[in-house]
Amino acid sequence: MIDLKTEEQIQQASMAERIQLIKLILKSLKRDMKIKSTAEKPPSTLFRVRQFNLGQEVEVDREGYPVFT
Repeated sequence: MIDLKTEEQIQQASMAERIQLIKLILKSLKRDMKIKSTAEKPPSTLFRVRQFNLGQEVEVDREGYPVFT
């Protein structure tokens, strides 16, 4: 946790200094999240697409949602 002295220093800092501090914290979090996500990423596995028949022609619009005609 942040001690009271550090908290007081942050509160007394200028807005520009506090924004810079926020940027540094976000950069640190982004780095930590990247390291964590690559370490926990499961190995990718291949899969097969099975064809099936819906009984009618199905068109797909630009967003990828099926449009039944």
